[in-house]
Amino acid sequence: MKIFPHSFFGRNTLMIATLLVISHVISYFTIQHFVVDRHNRTVMYLASNQVKLFYMGGKADIPKSLALGFSQATQLEYYWITGAKEPLGLQQAKFHQGYSEQGRRYLGENTVVKVETSDGIYLWINEPQNPNFWIRMPIGDYEGNNPIELVIFTGGILFLSLTGAWILVFQMHRPLKRLAFAAREIGRGDYPGRLKETGPMEMIAVTAAFNQMAADMHQLEEDRTLLLAGISHDLRTPITRVRLASEFLSDDDAEIKAGIIADTQDMDDIIDQFIGYVRYGSEERKEKGDLAELVENVAEAASKQHVGIETEISKLPQVSFKPMAMKRVVSNLIENAFRYGKAPVLVKAYKDNGCVIISIRDHGDGIKDLDKKRLFQPFARGDKARGGKGSGLGLAIVARIIEMHKGEITINNHPEGGLEAIISLPLD
Repeated sequence: MKIFPHSFFGRNTLMIATLLVISHVISYFTIQHFVVDRHNRTVMYLASNQVKLFYMGGKADIPKSLALGFSQATQLEYYWITGAKEPLGLQQAKFHQGYSEQGRRYLGENTVVKVETSDGIYLWINEPQNPNFWIRMPIGDYEGNNPIELVIFTGGILFLSLTGAWILVFQMHRPLKRLAFAAREIGRGDYPGRLKETGPMEMIAVTAAFNQMAADMHQLEEDRTLLLAGISHDLRTPITRVRLASEFLSDDDAEIKAGIIADTQDMDDIIDQFIGYVRYGSEERKEKGDLAELVENVAEAASKQHVGIETEISKLPQVSFKPMAMKRVVSNLIENAFRYGKAPVLVKAYKDNGCVIISIRDHGDGIKDLDKKRLFQPFARGDKARGGKGSGLGLAIVARIIEMHKGEITINNHPEGGLEAIISLPLD
């Protein structure tokens, strides 16, 4: 079970969202301390002074007209409660922790402050020196309590914050995704072209470095292809002369003549493999077609040279592939099966789990201590005991072509004997 996301996009989005939540919590406590608490202290400071003046006027010998004028000007109301029913406003009032704490600062311990919201906002104050009396004091107009506005305001802030975070992370993630895609294309032997150098300064620098690396690799690949093409041309000329000269040998030297022709043919084949490994299939375009028909045609052509080919080919959906490259893959594997294994060679083609499967199996002895990864490396040989000639590039070329098609190839010793090569190609 995944607790934390593994992608760069998911981790950064989670991190920024967490930081936003933490910043909102810190903002809440900051506002509570520096704004709300100070506001409560100011309100209770003014209210406590009015309460003190009110009680002071009751104790001092002040004319009633003056006391009445003060009460009317401040709108203070005085209630004496000794077991009688409390006024409706006091019953509806709710205890306020913040005002009560500040009230104790100015009026003494056990001061209780309640807040009534009716036609206005009123403080109900009960101070310890006069426990049986409550003073009702207006502190402002009441504009109603509409939680929808608070929810909309808070939700809007959260939505804008998360949207901004998502846009920020997406701008960072998109060029990285392009880089990953381009790197995979280069790994398959294709040149993806120059990527757009956009985004933050650091991403522009990384993209520019990648573009330069990709261009250098592409130029190196072209230079290598040109070099090998020149070498093959230069080598084929003397090989052709040697072969032509061997044709003029007398019948007494027939054995030598056959050996020279075989050796020159092997050299020519090795040169073809070197060229094929460098560029085979990279310049060919994909075409949508019937892969089952291609496999059937290759197997039929191979049956004219070898005895013992069996086929089990099912009808397959249309897929995109490079015809000449895939033809070489199938023919190479069939040829290997006859060269290094034993007949009969079974060729299958079918659909399984959303993939096209091509299987080629011989009935030889297989390969002892099969190293699957090394088998597809250039110049690697599967098993010396199986014999055979060649440069060791055949399976490397096959693996490269299958990788171009975003497929997979595996080679295993079959439980009933022999070696089986299985190609898996994804459907379009």
